[in-house]
Amino acid sequence: MKSKYALILLIIIQFTLVNSAYSADNASSTIVQMDKAETIIYGEARRGGLIERLSELEAMLFGRSLPGTISERQMQLLNFIQTGVSEQPSLLFKLSVAEWAVNQAVQPFIPALGRLQKLEQELDGVIQEGKPVAMRVERILTMLLSDPVTQNELEVSSDKALKAQFLEKIGPGKSRKGDSVNIDLLDDFTIDNYLIAPKGSRIVAEVAEVTRPGAFGRKGEVKVALKYLQVLGPEEVMVKFIDPGTLGKGGEKNVAAAAGTSIVSTAILGPVGLLAGLLIRGDSLDVKERTQFYLQLSERTKISVFPIPSGLIKIDNPSSSASVNSNSDEIILIDTP
Repeated sequence: MKSKYALILLIIIQFTLVNSAYSADNASSTIVQMDKAETIIYGEARRGGLIERLSELEAMLFGRSLPGTISERQMQLLNFIQTGVSEQPSLLFKLSVAEWAVNQAVQPFIPALGRLQKLEQELDGVIQEGKPVAMRVERILTMLLSDPVTQNELEVSSDKALKAQFLEKIGPGKSRKGDSVNIDLLDDFTIDNYLIAPKGSRIVAEVAEVTRPGAFGRKGEVKVALKYLQVLGPEEVMVKFIDPGTLGKGGEKNVAAAAGTSIVSTAILGPVGLLAGLLIRGDSLDVKERTQFYLQLSERTKISVFPIPSGLIKIDNPSSSASVNSNSDEIILIDTP
């Protein structure tokens, strides 16, 4: 027991050391930071005074309060939850590794506390209520893996095809500007026995523009802007759709068969510049839930990855292949010249 508390103390010290250098560049308000941390852990921002909320979250995660000012304590929390340091991957990184080791998929649409509780229920049949989250995650990882979870940095090229799917219907009849669009990966994203993004990883996207069907045969349109792929690490990795028309003969037909509308890729101007996007065109028809497609990274980038232990390496991983094959039940997206 003492060794587990010593590990938690070591984690806190490591995040405290990196906090002093990072917090000076933080321009976000303390309330925004608090809301963000609570939303990741609980699924929503809590009510009440800032100090009480901060102390409650610290007790939940560590079983004690962190040192420093309110702003410094909040930054330490977010570093622990999202960013991590070279010696210690983040809470979300470790939680995803544990989830993937058990279920071969992750569930990023569930709050972190709920994901942890589901793992405990599956492994022990008992939720470890009242114990610090940091200790509970380390306990699960010790049960599953012989060695501590580490992260490496890997430079990943943009030529890997990733299969994804819509988790909800999208179309001119129901979508609204600003709506989040739920999309996830259908297969693990791996390279050379490094796990980059497990099956189930979220592609963050939103509806950028909606045009309703109109008079004189005007078709409705929905423009979906991709923001980034949630990988294991803290990086927000930009991804892009590829125009299915580049498949040649039959490509657009395959898309229509899968989605029930005309779908092409489009460039959408967002707050950070040109983003890859998808243009959905039709009358009252929607892109069906579970409609599949391919996407790729927008550019070559360095990503924090998990070196997969030998016991978890898959012999036949669909994502290990760079080939993209046409299928009438999928939206096929390939790289452009």
